[in-house]
Amino acid sequence: MKYRQLAITHADDLLFGFAPHPVTTRHGLKIGGGLVYPELNFTLPPMEVTAATMPKVARQYHDIITDALRRAAELEVPGVVIEFETVPPMTATPAFGLEIVQILLAGLEEARVHHGLRSTLRITPNDNREFTRPPVMRSGEHWERMLELFEGSARAGAELLSIESVGGKELHDEALMQCDLGQVIFALCVLGVRDMEFLWKHISAVADRFGVICAGDTACGFGNTAMVLAEQRMIPRVFAAVVRAVTAVRTLVCYEHGAVGPGKDCGYENPYLKVIVIGSISWTMLGSQVGRFRGHVP
Repeated sequence: MKYRQLAITHADDLLFGFAPHPVTTRHGLKIGGGLVYPELNFTLPPMEVTAATMPKVARQYHDIITDALRRAAELEVPGVVIEFETVPPMTATPAFGLEIVQILLAGLEEARVHHGLRSTLRITPNDNREFTRPPVMRSGEHWERMLELFEGSARAGAELLSIESVGGKELHDEALMQCDLGQVIFALCVLGVRDMEFLWKHISAVADRFGVICAGDTACGFGNTAMVLAEQRMIPRVFAAVVRAVTAVRTLVCYEHGAVGPGKDCGYENPYLKVIVIGSISWTMLGSQVGRFRGHVP
């Protein structure tokens, strides 16, 4: 699907919490139906993730999900989305990531049975493909293990598939430091777009095979990196603002290849995509930063 015109032409039609075609999860979370659900994203304290430390890692995630869902039940929230962003070793060794997926799903099910808390799990594997230099994006162990984690998580019951993909980042990092807008556009709109097309065709196939939802991508490694460098006075803020707008081009591609939302957090491009996409596909939310548009923003 290609988008040739805006789906929303009037600012008054940009409404927080609403989508023309809400997505309903297995346990009845109607995302985009007017009710905004909190989405919790958490990770480990500084520690190594190895076979030797995995029992401690597992206890950390067990305690976090138990405490978080207990508090959600006490607050009588109508539902909650939990996001599990893996750290690199959990994608490099999919068994590590899948162990945590099982712990989180078990916690969600326990809260549903005992407290009636509706919930769903988003899985966001770390994109390790850039760890080979020059990056190998369409083959090799990093790609195969990431795909294995997607498939295993979907099979286990993770319902929302997301990623913060990095196609073109090796050129984009250099372009940021040089404030080279031409190279930024090439990295995002040529290399990034091509990688997104490849990546999201495979993620969409996984979603179709296991009956789960292609959620969305974000250019966090591009736009948010620019923002941080600007705040550190290393590059101009105006340049960083332009970069963050350009990221919408590459992130749009996931919606052209099967993503239907809810979109990924930390994506400053999401409001742009909402204006382009919302009226055209069964689409739910665009997450972004806490304090700005964090949550389900259909």
